[in-house]
Amino acid sequence: MVSKILIVVLRSIAAYLLLFVLGRFIGRKMISNITFFDFLVGVTLGSLAVRLAIDSENSFFMGAISAVVITLLALATDMIILKSIRLRTLLEGEPILLVLDGKMLDTNLKKARVSVNKLSMMLRSKDMFNISDVELAVIENNGEFSVLPKAAKQPATAGDLNIAKPAAKMPVDIIIDGRLLTKNLKTSGYDEQWLNTQLSLQNMQVRGVFYAGLDTSGNLYVCPRGIYK
Repeated sequence: MVSKILIVVLRSIAAYLLLFVLGRFIGRKMISNITFFDFLVGVTLGSLAVRLAIDSENSFFMGAISAVVITLLALATDMIILKSIRLRTLLEGEPILLVLDGKMLDTNLKKARVSVNKLSMMLRSKDMFNISDVELAVIENNGEFSVLPKAAKQPATAGDLNIAKPAAKMPVDIIIDGRLLTKNLKTSGYDEQWLNTQLSLQNMQVRGVFYAGLDTSGNLYVCPRGIYK
């Protein structure tokens, strides 16, 4: 009996150390920011760790190989996601717009499987008690809920001072990792000539841009490649 307990203790320590090493390779992510794919990888490695610790009938070495293979697959998938926008969208999903200009988008609510009652609860958690006061409400691909109040309801007393502010727009990605998102550019009402002109003012070209997008005010934000701190 004592020998069995000792074996379980030793296997548990070995499994813990193995997961610690593999976890360092996978990288750090906030629990609130993990995607469903990250969750599945974590659950799989966790269940493997339990089997490595207490399943004496199976070889610890074979279980460790399985854990390493899953980790390598997760790392490879992360690398592919960084390079492929389509695969990134497929695995991680896209943000879904639930409210626009004070109006609920029922089709998107059904797509996100969010009821009207749940939407109201989510808005209240952001101190928004009137849907008509919401400019944009978005559910992110990690399940987080983001809200942008209308200009008159935002802080900084813009409404109190009767300062007219332009209506906010949904941010649009234009360039990601040197790749031009032509569809997004056309949807935003601009063309490549306009974009190239804007980039030339900053002595940049598309291939030299890590990220470029239109913010909520319609301004172009550009981040070049190769910035190190």
